[in-house]
Amino acid sequence: MSDVTRRPTAVSRAVAIGGAIVAVLAATMGSIYGFGIGVVGLAVLALGLAWGNRDAIDVGSLAIFAGVVAGGLQGESVELTVLATIGTVLAWDLGHDATDLGEQLGREAETARLEGVHVLSSLLIGLVAATLGYGVYVFAAGGQPIAAVVLFVLAGAALVVALGSSRDGGEWTESSSSRRR
Repeated sequence: MSDVTRRPTAVSRAVAIGGAIVAVLAATMGSIYGFGIGVVGLAVLALGLAWGNRDAIDVGSLAIFAGVVAGGLQGESVELTVLATIGTVLAWDLGHDATDLGEQLGREAETARLEGVHVLSSLLIGLVAATLGYGVYVFAAGGQPIAAVVLFVLAGAALVVALGSSRDGGEWTESSSSRRR
């Protein structure tokens, strides 16, 4: 009988690191501060993925996002800010997915197909959201400054946090209204 390694799975972990690298590089095009904050976040995220620590994944992703915001406020490129945001959200989402799958099935399990579907669906959702957001910026903003896009990105991040806050250790929790019954 072989032991099961309860560590993050390889495919999601690799794509999460790749998304974080894209986010840090895109954020650095306009800001040395964004680069510094993003690199620290990338290191924390990588350690979280190596250890399977969700808190480190969250803190690392949050630091990368802070680097994206800093880069967006100082940079000139809305497109790079949107790309960096997609990379950050992918890194966070896939980091948690890698951790969940590793804990539930083990690193040795054949999960490449499952992970591939999750990667592609997350990327597709991110691209659709970014396209819609960028379209609103281009057609409705009428030349608003980059700070308007950064605020838009912050609102999107708040939505992601709000949607993810009902998760507790990989398990969905009951709502408070259903517990009262």
